[in-house]
Amino acid sequence: MQPAETLAALKQGAAQIISEPALEQKLALGRPLRVKLGVDPSTTDLHLGHSIVLRKLRQFQDLGHQAVLIIGDFTAMIGDPSGRSATRPHLTHKEVLVNAQTYREQALKILDPARTEIVCNGDWFRAMSYEEVIRLNSRVTLQQMLQREDFHARIDKQEAIHAH
Repeated sequence: MQPAETLAALKQGAAQIISEPALEQKLALGRPLRVKLGVDPSTTDLHLGHSIVLRKLRQFQDLGHQAVLIIGDFTAMIGDPSGRSATRPHLTHKEVLVNAQTYREQALKILDPARTEIVCNGDWFRAMSYEEVIRLNSRVTLQQMLQREDFHARIDKQEAIHAH
């Protein structure tokens, strides 16, 4: 497929492509892309919303690209609030690993196991020093966080937003 045809196929069912020209440029390189999806195993089951992005990831695979499923074993433990209306409860690493296993099993019912790399974000986050954490946090501004719809809604409801 030509890059324009591939892009047209990928656009089907997509509400928005952030930087469509950048994606088309990458497709024009003629090499497989590494397309990543991060999920936090905060429960034992993926929900219906996950199936939408997993199917899009599978479409990338069917077009010859590599899928990388990032299991948020670290972020699930600390109750990372991203994308949520409230901060999630803290989980033990053991609880997260049990959930992560069910996520793998469920995701691989949609994704092609032969073209799926599965990694855990704890593999790199646990190795970070406090200085590295601060440097990473410096890449996101308070304004960027406050523009997010989920955080904005929490502010409007006078609900807490924790720094983590």
